[in-house]
Amino acid sequence: MNHNEIDKWPDSWKYCSKDIESGNELIKLMKPFLEELSNTYSSRTAKIHRDNLWLLGGFVIEHKNRYKKYRNIEPCLLLTKFIDSWDGPMIPGLSEKEQCSFDNTCRKFYKHLVNNVLKNLSS
Repeated sequence: MNHNEIDKWPDSWKYCSKDIESGNELIKLMKPFLEELSNTYSSRTAKIHRDNLWLLGGFVIEHKNRYKKYRNIEPCLLLTKFIDSWDGPMIPGLSEKEQCSFDNTCRKFYKHLVNNVLKNLSS
């Protein structure tokens, strides 16, 4: 996994300077999952998931800017507004196959969050 590339994601997602901090918080949640993927899947499959996570991060930052109700929600909880054990958000412009791939990544990421992050918040 190329950390240098992933560390640049918040800058590619930003609408304003405050988005960098939110983006970095998302990256902190994503990096352990990306490590897990790179240790579990082929590099090609891990790259597909990585690209889908980049899309998800951009979607979250966009909605955080667009809708006031999302602005003060912790990143992990905000992610759970958009992903769950079924799928992820609909991304305009994705083909059906691409959306299915994206949903698959969101399901896996949600499971990772539940097992490794959310259960620690509740204890």
